[in-house]
Amino acid sequence: MNILITGATGFIGQQLVRRLLQDHHNITVLSRNGKSASEQLGVPAFDWDYTTQDVPFRAVKDCHVIINLMGENLGEGRWTNARKHEIYQSRILSTRKLVDAAPDSLNAFVCGSAIGIYPGAGEELCDESYVVPEQRSFMQTICHDWEQEAARIESSRVRRVSIRTGVVLGYGGMLQKLQPIFKLGFGGSIGNGKQWLPWIHIDDIVSIYAMAALDMRYRGPINAVAPNPVRYLEFAETLGQALQRPVFFRTPAILLKLALGEAAALALNSYQVRPKKLQKEYDFQFKFADLSAALADLYHQI
Repeated sequence: MNILITGATGFIGQQLVRRLLQDHHNITVLSRNGKSASEQLGVPAFDWDYTTQDVPFRAVKDCHVIINLMGENLGEGRWTNARKHEIYQSRILSTRKLVDAAPDSLNAFVCGSAIGIYPGAGEELCDESYVVPEQRSFMQTICHDWEQEAARIESSRVRRVSIRTGVVLGYGGMLQKLQPIFKLGFGGSIGNGKQWLPWIHIDDIVSIYAMAALDMRYRGPINAVAPNPVRYLEFAETLGQALQRPVFFRTPAILLKLALGEAAALALNSYQVRPKKLQKEYDFQFKFADLSAALADLYHQI
């Protein structure tokens, strides 16, 4: 398969490129710095600034699958109006331009999304059948509009998949930020620790993207989370055990809100999400369904 990937130098993207190359697919990448991306990943890459440029024709020529992983990091800094605009446009505008540039050869369009499409409050158990309300939070608006832009490709009879990703555990992302704190013995829960934290091991999210690109059964929104979500307090305690460090501290919600403003919702919201379609429709076999096993795998050399 000829596969075009955006966001390929990111946390998930690097692992996905490696996996697809091992499976003998032809990978091409779009990046703001194509030369650097090509050197880093060992695949052909084209320069693309989604804010000012259309998708290069040579990048999509004879392409069978597009995997769109683009998006500004939600966890970097306060959500000022300018920052929220960047976060939104990096997902919506890039997806719009990729859909508009889709060649006749395209079979599948796999696009990122997130569990932020769900309410993020209380004990409500959510799956892919959830209907997004008219009144939405910022995160819900991003994810809803992102998926709607991707869904436009279906008018060309191209299979579309939107991967609603939870917290990805691997050598990067949230663990990269938490590890130094926990190693110093300052790790702990955030808020009251009762909020649900839907997580997934990096190996499993990469497998889901690979399957979504190639398996015709995969369609529409898919919850990419492990089947056993945990509350934040349990997550903190399990991470402390994996790092062999005590867990005593808690960060009050009010302090996080003062420090991060609206962005504090990333840590304080509660998402009890289940991977219903992966388990019931696609019989996806999770390599890591248990949090302690997932962290033990990631920290087995520590």
